[in-house]
This record gives sequence, structure tokens and C-alpha cells, in this order.
Amino acid sequence: MQRAIREHARDFIAITALAVVALIIGYVIVQQQRLRIPILEEKPFTLHAEFQTAQAVTPGQGQTVRVAGVRVGDISAVSLNGGTADVTMAIDRKFLPVYRDATILLRPKTGLQDMFLELDPGSRSAGEYTEGSTIPVANTAPDVNLDQILSALDGDTRSYLRMLLVGGGEGLKGRGKDLGSLLGSLGPINRDLAKLNSEVATRKTNLANLVHNLGQFTGRLGTQDKQIADLIDSSNSALSSIADQNLNVTRATALLPGTLQTTRDALHQVSGYAKVLKPTLASLRPFARNLTPINTSLRSLSLAGTPAVRDQIRPFTQAARGPVKDLKPAADQLSAATPNLTQLASHINTLGNMVAYNPNGAEPPCATAVGCTRDEGYLFWLGWLAHVGNSTFQAQDANGIYRRIYLTANCQTITSTLANTPLSALINAVGPLLAVNGGPC
Repeated sequence: MQRAIREHARDFIAITALAVVALIIGYVIVQQQRLRIPILEEKPFTLHAEFQTAQAVTPGQGQTVRVAGVRVGDISAVSLNGGTADVTMAIDRKFLPVYRDATILLRPKTGLQDMFLELDPGSRSAGEYTEGSTIPVANTAPDVNLDQILSALDGDTRSYLRMLLVGGGEGLKGRGKDLGSLLGSLGPINRDLAKLNSEVATRKTNLANLVHNLGQFTGRLGTQDKQIADLIDSSNSALSSIADQNLNVTRATALLPGTLQTTRDALHQVSGYAKVLKPTLASLRPFARNLTPINTSLRSLSLAGTPAVRDQIRPFTQAARGPVKDLKPAADQLSAATPNLTQLASHINTLGNMVAYNPNGAEPPCATAVGCTRDEGYLFWLGWLAHVGNSTFQAQDANGIYRRIYLTANCQTITSTLANTPLSALINAVGPLLAVNGGPC
């Protein structure tokens, strides 16, 4: 055997290569035909579904089961069971589970009725299907052919539908791009509608409560007929009064734009104030945080001061009410005399200034400043005069200080000296007599 292999090695290698290629081709064909290899592949999950009709469903023709466009299995068999079509599905186990509220739609993949099953796996709360279970006909829907729709219409309706389709075709002729743009613009609207529907679904309880409360409110209104009639009468009277003031309402409406403009300007100005107010309030935060200890301190002070106010100040105030009433006449008289007393004090102050006031004095800088005028009072000059008198009349003998007066003057000096005094008239009268009698003048 080994000798034969060595002698025909090339032929043996060629046969082996052809066998491997054949296996590969066979595997590809089997996979394309969606046939399961028992040993190499896991057994699929079997699930049945009931349909009213399974028209054009043919097992072994590559008809698949899809979830959101993704293949999850194949149609393995179709049978008739009690007047309904029983479609058997072989679902890959990696796409499990399928829940008990799952739904299946039979849909064509092409215009040649190449069918597939559109599966919605359902929700986890409904529980899972076990292998071999059947989805009821209530959760499935067959494909509806166009001839079935048209057969439900009468002759006139089909004619009108034909005219509508022909007219739509003529209107859309050459406007494919515009139609595409229109359909593309519907995407955001559909998304917004989906959000709206989801929000409405989440507020189902609130809507139920609203309807319930509205029913109770309506029932309560039914028992309040008199109050509702009074409300309508009052509203009618109010509206009649407003109608009587039509001219004033018109004027108010005419003034409204200016008022709104003024309000807008005021709000614009207030916005600047608000910008300043924010940091101001932020600066006041430390003070606001300290209000609690301040209030605590004030409370402690109030508690500590309450006995003094209650036991001392308040009794004193009550006791002083009588004397205060007696002081009013004296206060009135004092008020009348106060201006005169003020004037008298001013004169006394002036007299004191004349006697002893020394505005500049001998203190620096007036003691050494050039051109500074000293304004001494009378007391200063009296002391100065006494000092000068002591130095002038310092001659004394055994009897004490004596004052010597020595005066030398001629008639002309005396006459000229006394000429500017009240004695000038006497000098004028006596002078000629002294000259006639040979006197010195």
C-alpha cells in the first residue's frame, strides 16, 4: 500500500485536493440552502405560529425569520391544522428568548411573493416560550394582497382610486427629488411625534386622574345650579359695565403700547440694577450668616435688661410723669427768656474779652513772628502800668516813696499845648492881659 502511494504520489495528492475542494463546495452549498449539519451545528429552537393563511410560504426556499431586518431563523415546515396554517420556525438559539406577547407579520420580500416572517420578540414581563410552543393566531397577521383590497371596493370607488393614482403620477412626474426631500423632511416630525406619543404614554396615569377629577368637578357643578346662575348673572353685569365703558377701554388700549414701551425701558434699566444687586447680595451673605449669633446676643441682652427696665426705668418714668407736667410752665418761661440770656452772655463774653482776652498772646509763633500784632487785654496793660510806675517812682526816703515832678515850659509851649484842649478859650482871653501887664507872654 505504501509502495503504491509512493509510486502514485502525484495522483494521490490530486485526488485528496479534489476531495477537500468538493467538501468545501458542498459545505458552502449546504449553508446557502440553510441546511443544518447535525454534528457541526447546534439544533435550532423550534417554534410554531398560527396564521389565517400561509399563501406563498414554501419551506426550503430560503424563506427566513427576521427581527428588525436581521435573520434569526428559517421557515422549516408548513401544515394545515384545524382550518389555520401552522408554520414551523427553526430559530437559532443565540437569538433566544422569545416571549409570550411576541407578534409575527407575514411580509413579502420581493414583488414575486418571496415571503419572510417579521418577528417581534415581545417583553420580558410576559414570560418565555418553551420549545415547541405555538404563537396564537391573535398575535399573527398574514400578508394582504392588493387584489383583496380592491375586491372590497365597488366599481365607482375603484374608478376614483384609479383617477387619484393617475393624477398623482402625473403631478409627481419629474419631481422625484422634491418628493424625496419632502419624505426626508418628515423624519424629524416623526421623531417628534414619537417623543410626544411616548410622553403621552408615560402620563397615562395623570390623564386618568385628570378625567376622574374632571368627572367629580362636573358632578359637583351639577349640584350648584343656583351658585352657577349667580356667577353667570354677575359675569353678565361685569361685562355690561365694561361694554358701557367702551370709550375708556379704547383709550386704555391706545395708551397700552406707550405703557408697554415705558415698562420695557424700566425693565431694561432695572437689569443694570439687578447686575449690581447680585454682587451686593453676595457681599451681604456673611452679614446674613452672622444674624443668628447677633439675634442670640440681642435676646440675651433683652433678657438681662428686662429686670432693670421693668423694676427701675419703668417705675421711674411713671413717677416722673407728675413733675414733668409741672415743669412745662417753667420750661415755657425759660424758653422765652433764653434769647435775652444768650444776648447777655454774649455781652459778658465781650466784656471779658476786653478785660482779659489775648487772641495772639506771646506764645509761638506770634512771639517770634515778624509783623504779628499782639492784642492784649486791659488787665495786661494795667499790670504793665503798675510795673512801669514802680520803676518810675522808685525814689524814696525815710517816709516812703515820693514822686518828684519837674516841668519846664515857656508860654509859647504851654499855649500851643493847651490850644487843642477845652482850655483854649481861657488861654486866648488871659494871654493879652499878661502881655499888657508886662508878663512873659
